[in-house]
Amino acid sequence: MDRVDARYRVFKEKLKRLGYIKDEAKKINKVMTEKRSDFGMMSDAGNKKIARAVAKAKTEEELRSMLDKISKMAGGKYAEASEEDVVNSAVAALSSTARGMQLRPDANVLTQLASIDDTKMDTDVRTDDMKKLKIKHQDASKVYTVLMSLKTPVRSKYLGLLQKDIKSFKKTFDAILKVANR
Repeated sequence: MDRVDARYRVFKEKLKRLGYIKDEAKKINKVMTEKRSDFGMMSDAGNKKIARAVAKAKTEEELRSMLDKISKMAGGKYAEASEEDVVNSAVAALSSTARGMQLRPDANVLTQLASIDDTKMDTDVRTDDMKKLKIKHQDASKVYTVLMSLKTPVRSKYLGLLQKDIKSFKKTFDAILKVANR
């Protein structure tokens, strides 16, 4: 068994020396885990291509040109890369300040608000910038019921604002709470 471990270690060292283990792969995985795992493409390969473009791009204009190039490659195999939803999610991932693990369902603001509503305790809400804000359960309950009464496209727009960072969370939360208190 030790020989297998030693062989594996030597193999990994050779791969590293030859440059097959790239920093680019680490950047792509970081985009997939921290910012967004699903960009709305039909396949995982398409989602990885979008994540690679997000990792490489420096500006929104550069990202849009990369997405246009992806949509035309492979005989139209990734044609959905030019769709508005995919482009918007890629631009959102590019401008996202998310750090840490955001893929867990309990990182979603709506799930956090629902748990506050269920437990009836004042609790912290964590946004994508990994900052926390303490919320009263009465306010969270009101905002949660208002959000659940909205149709899905409108709700997702507000959830995006709530999830983004602590500043936009406060602003959106207070606006929704003002509507709920009428």
